[in-house]
Amino acid sequence: MPSTSSPAPTLNIKIGSKSTEVTMFFGRLNELAELVGSFERLPEVDFHAPTRTAVLDILLSPRDERGRRTDPEWIIPPDLSIEDAEAALDFAKEHLADFFLGRLEKHLASLQTNGQRLTGVGSSLNGLAPSAS
Repeated sequence: MPSTSSPAPTLNIKIGSKSTEVTMFFGRLNELAELVGSFERLPEVDFHAPTRTAVLDILLSPRDERGRRTDPEWIIPPDLSIEDAEAALDFAKEHLADFFLGRLEKHLASLQTNGQRLTGVGSSLNGLAPSAS
């Protein structure tokens, strides 16, 4: 079941006087999901400094056309405003929440679709319990 409204695919922020567009592609989203881990840990994006820094790094570091980081020495620019950093963090959280909840919805739909089969398998396994060695 798809979400009712997906987050905007791009975010425009300023770093210093330069306008920067951040686009959420699956590779970037997957890096963020690996970092955060689960929906329950989304608050770490706001309240855990190392997670916050890593999220901004994933979102803002320069990349080539294949999505690979191009500058291993890159750091978060000192002229990134608080407002733009917060907008970037919110952008990441919206995409992560949509991703985690969407995957959960699909998982639950699959369980419902396959519920009868799962019940049958469970019944078969219960019948094997007395014969287990």
